[in-house]
Amino acid sequence: MDLKIIPLQSWQRNAINNPYTHFAFYAGVSSGKTFTGSHFVIKHVLEKPGLTGIIGANNYIQLSTATLRELFYWLNEYGFEFVIDRQPPARWGVTRAFKDYANILLIRSPWTGAVTTIFTRVMADPAPIRGIEASWYWLDEVRDTPQEAHDVVLSRLRESDYIKGLVTTTTNGEDWSYKRFKYKEGSNLYGSMHVRTEEAVFAGIISREFYEGLRQSYSELMVAQELDAQHVNVYGGKAYYSAGGENCKPRAPWGFKYPDPNRPLIVGCDFNFDPAPHVWVVGQMSQDRKKIHWFKEVSGNRMSTVSMTLKLIGLFPGFHYRVFGDRSGARATTSNAGKPDYDQMAMTFREHACSFTIDQDQGNNPLVRNRVENMNRMFKNGLGEMNQTYDPEGCPYLHGDLKIVGWKQNVNKGQGKLDSCGDMNRTHASDAAGYAVWKLFPPGSRGSIIKGVPSLASTLLGPK
Repeated sequence: MDLKIIPLQSWQRNAINNPYTHFAFYAGVSSGKTFTGSHFVIKHVLEKPGLTGIIGANNYIQLSTATLRELFYWLNEYGFEFVIDRQPPARWGVTRAFKDYANILLIRSPWTGAVTTIFTRVMADPAPIRGIEASWYWLDEVRDTPQEAHDVVLSRLRESDYIKGLVTTTTNGEDWSYKRFKYKEGSNLYGSMHVRTEEAVFAGIISREFYEGLRQSYSELMVAQELDAQHVNVYGGKAYYSAGGENCKPRAPWGFKYPDPNRPLIVGCDFNFDPAPHVWVVGQMSQDRKKIHWFKEVSGNRMSTVSMTLKLIGLFPGFHYRVFGDRSGARATTSNAGKPDYDQMAMTFREHACSFTIDQDQGNNPLVRNRVENMNRMFKNGLGEMNQTYDPEGCPYLHGDLKIVGWKQNVNKGQGKLDSCGDMNRTHASDAAGYAVWKLFPPGSRGSIIKGVPSLASTLLGPK
């Protein structure tokens, strides 16, 4: 059966019915990558029921809550019966073929009754793929998947003379998939296509308002990657690439040279003692709570947390202090006094009758690359809005970080690590500001699963 009769968008239809043996569908968020992959699977269930498939995603959460969730949704919509991790019902007439059905998806066509076997695998560890044989595959979001995983998948396509593969993913610079699918274009072996998220707006899949909200939630460079499907190097060069001269302001955008004592003072903290400096950045939010301006830093070497708190109170007396910082401040891991830095700050504030709040949500820190991206989109987002400014004279450590700090190699693995270029003065002020900005201006929505229309089931299956 030809799935072209399903009311898919042109780019989704072209990806499903592409003429290449291996094809990469690069697209922005909310443009239907997983939707497309799901229909690629259904096409093979209908047209190649006797052939085995592989479905993979980089990790278990992605595989179970995104990739397979979308596929299961459409299988239900179209009336397919399916089982995963267990033997199928006896009425299917399938002879037991596996000792263990863990991670095996079986789909029965309501049209012919034929049953398709699909191995579902986590691509971060390709070892479990070895030993199986298949004819086709769909890998979802390979941006963090190692090249070795795709190599292993290719080596297992030995079940039949038919070989077909689809990769659906957001771009990730000029990574292995770009080099494999893009560089090798021109033959029937590898091909690719790129679709911007805005195409989903034109098609009525998502609203213009939702799309503009996405652009607002990313920095300009991240918009190029996440929404415009461009192969940009987000984690190369300067870490804080959105910060520039336009963000340097001797006064807050609302006109104030100094913080207003009638409004809370935001204090972002990074705790050190020696040789790295103790650096706290001090700022305020705008009246509409959409912007933040950093007026000054409180810093020093070989200064205790109590001394730093006293210095803060002396420089900015009479404020309500809102304190944010690294979770280490709540665990005594950086303290020079043997007890948590936040406890020392609270004790000093109380002794001087200060009004204060200290962020109590001290769970795991956000991933470094997510925290840095959040700072970037506040400096300048995809709509060109600048919601974070600072006084370079009052914040010399922060100013230096924004000009110099970059990424260490292999930043895409794990949290990512900032490169201080061997300068012990670097990263502390920008970290301090980043902790506060993450809590005060958390990143917004990043997309949603495309919902189906029940009436499509009859269109797919045709008359019974």
